[in-house]
Amino acid sequence: MHKVHIILKTVTPLFLGGANPRGAPELRPTPFRGVLRFWLRALLGGVLGDDVKALRDAEAKVFGSTERASSIVIRLQQPDQLPRVTFSMIAERRGKRYNKPGIAYLFFSARGTRRERERSAIKEGVSFELTMRTRLGSDADESFRQACAALWLMTRLGGVGSRVRRGAGALQVMRVQGDLPTELPQLPVQANSPEELRQELADGLQRVRVLVGSASASISQFPAFDVLHPSVCRIGVIQRTFENGWKEALEAVGSALQVFRQRRPPDYDQVKGTLQGRSLTQPIKRAAFGLPIVFYFSSLRASATLQGSKHDRRASPLWIRPVKLANGRYAVICLWFKSAFLPKEDSQVERLKLETQGRVILSDQPSDALLQTFLFGADPVKHSSLKDKGLSLLEVTGW
Repeated sequence: MHKVHIILKTVTPLFLGGANPRGAPELRPTPFRGVLRFWLRALLGGVLGDDVKALRDAEAKVFGSTERASSIVIRLQQPDQLPRVTFSMIAERRGKRYNKPGIAYLFFSARGTRRERERSAIKEGVSFELTMRTRLGSDADESFRQACAALWLMTRLGGVGSRVRRGAGALQVMRVQGDLPTELPQLPVQANSPEELRQELADGLQRVRVLVGSASASISQFPAFDVLHPSVCRIGVIQRTFENGWKEALEAVGSALQVFRQRRPPDYDQVKGTLQGRSLTQPIKRAAFGLPIVFYFSSLRASATLQGSKHDRRASPLWIRPVKLANGRYAVICLWFKSAFLPKEDSQVERLKLETQGRVILSDQPSDALLQTFLFGADPVKHSSLKDKGLSLLEVTGW
């Protein structure tokens, strides 16, 4: 049996509710197991290819399925008290305004509404212990290696809980006790600069991919799920450090994204036109960042909702991840999974539907050109890409 104890610390607030998502946040093993399964699937997809059945079988060997018990047991030991913080406190609400509008934009679904109260999160800087061990079995060695690889990815590229793709729920390893696979990259962050972090990520990604299998299968241009492979996943580190904490880092990126997307032509005029009786002439480009999108036009006192004709949600392919460097400063990783926009059924590409005032208007899926512009290009329309805002990305290559 393999066993390891890991001290984790929250880098950003962790929105992790229980039975009531808007109730008191709590630490539970189930969400952690689910997140580790996600990263293992993404990692194995870059090695085995995007054969869904083969991947389900491979991940079931590690984290179980309805027919098979998990080979990995996860336990959490939390502090007697979990310091909490509300959405309004995080975004520094003052009346109807926010002192941190960029963070409010990134965490917007945690805000209070007329029907639901605002969400609370476990505060940043909280430490807790995660124990991971294997059950006795013939494949314990392999399962432990793969689970450790998924743990490295979760604590370097992702996180846990709601709004994790927009920077919430980031976790970092502070201390490790136990025997980890010798091939595994170091779990704690060693880098002191964006350049060092880029190299640390490239080296680590190389090693975790070898850890689960060196032979890389051919990858579809747009795989059915998020795959960690250089041909369908781009990773960059913002070429700037932030001395005043994670809030400064996320506020900079969130403000840029907010300006980039809000009232963006031609989407804004097109959707507004549909409320005035006109038809759509081209896809809504903003959909590349995820679905659904709710448009509201105060001048018309009307709204419209864009979603898939069969699937109402499409998780954003863009992940924003703050990192606390070894010297105490902060950096930001941006990760772009270039997977299929929506699942195909019988080889049919799903169309999008815009619902407004009792009408349903169908349109084609957009390209990912807008994401490309925000992350790596210059924005000729609103001058609010990362590059325009002095937040250029150092791309992680060679992995």
